[in-house]
Amino acid sequence: MKKQSIVIFVVVYLVCSNMLFAQVDRPRRVDIGLFAGPSVDWCVTSTHNYKTTGVKGGGVYGLNIDISMVQTSSNYYFSTGINARHIRYGLKYNDNYTFLNELNVTETLKRIDINSTYNTVYVSIPTAIKLKTNDFGRFIIFGLVGLEHGIAVSSKSNDEITRNDGTKKKIEKVNHYKETTIFKESLYVVLGTEFIIQDNTKATFGIGYDFGFNNMFRKKYKNTVTEQSVNARAHRIEFQFGIIF
Repeated sequence: MKKQSIVIFVVVYLVCSNMLFAQVDRPRRVDIGLFAGPSVDWCVTSTHNYKTTGVKGGGVYGLNIDISMVQTSSNYYFSTGINARHIRYGLKYNDNYTFLNELNVTETLKRIDINSTYNTVYVSIPTAIKLKTNDFGRFIIFGLVGLEHGIAVSSKSNDEITRNDGTKKKIEKVNHYKETTIFKESLYVVLGTEFIIQDNTKATFGIGYDFGFNNMFRKKYKNTVTEQSVNARAHRIEFQFGIIF
């Protein structure tokens, strides 16, 4: 009887010890972090007589949530969160233009050259898969690929118009929300690294690429001279600096 009690005690002790160590070694199921950074934005247009005006500086900031997909592994995550993206791009074109002049009177100019720099703000939710390496000392390398689902909350432009007599005028914060696509879908890819500060606290840096699938403008938005629909797809490279708590 005494021997049986000893055997039972040893077995129970080993089982409990294994369960305890498994719980201690098991990686955290959810990582939550904040990030922000600048971006390089541009667009591609297929509309006749519309030209892009190079890259513009934008920005991104938000909350990231990484959920472990394998309970015993720290390598596979489903990544989501909520982010704000200021997407900036430029277009140069010829169109009719209506604005308030210096006398606060509505004025319409016919067939003039317009240079518009757009700033469209999207609140977006990513749905992506994130893969992480095991740590190299205090560093972890990760890659992320998935989709961004955005909703436009603001869209304005700063315009420079050239009158028929050659004089120029700048008009700021022109509201384009009614012409802007409400929902934006894009491919979202990030390559980055995590630096372990202490325990689960980490500093992060990533370089991301965002490729917009759909037109930034609604179908009803047309050039009033040619009656053709305006088309532009946004591209951006992001530099993300963040921290995981």
